[in-house]
Amino acid sequence: MEGVVNALCHRSYNVQGNAIYIKHFDDRLEISNSGPLPAQVNVENIRTERFSRNPRIARALEDMGFVRQLNEGVSRIYQSMEKSMLSIPEYVEKNGNVYLTLRNKISNHTKTISDSILKKIQSNWISYNDTQKKILQHLFYHNQATISELVEVTGINDKTVRLYLNQFIDNEKIIERLSDKQRDKNAKYAFKKL
Repeated sequence: MEGVVNALCHRSYNVQGNAIYIKHFDDRLEISNSGPLPAQVNVENIRTERFSRNPRIARALEDMGFVRQLNEGVSRIYQSMEKSMLSIPEYVEKNGNVYLTLRNKISNHTKTISDSILKKIQSNWISYNDTQKKILQHLFYHNQATISELVEVTGINDKTVRLYLNQFIDNEKIIERLSDKQRDKNAKYAFKKL
């Protein structure tokens, strides 16, 4: 919904002949609209930079209840995808159009986790601290990681990262260690395959 509302708010209405397109596939949803990204906004800073190309349309959509808070749509798209453990939204600007691709969990089977593990993560999500959430998100987006990679991503020391990984392995049984060696500093961790 946020992607469609964003497309309506930020379309270049002076460009004739192009409509807003919503394409639904088995593995993704694609939303495209005419016109480049507005003003100082680009694909790299789209999550944090705000600019309303059509403020009157945005205000009307807010008054109608389609927009909860102005300038929060893209951020809400990212949060929704992260909360559902889905891939990061993909924005592309080409041929004078903006394309948003929202992938679901079957889009790349190497990154898919089982429904039972996903449900367990979703039900416990509120109880996880920020570091635990970063570990889970990184594993979902990248399929697997070493402790040193997770230390870099979280900014937390290796003992704490190892503690959280062990909790995910032993207590929650959602992650597995992909090495037979007892002391393997390059051991990879990934979601458990059922």
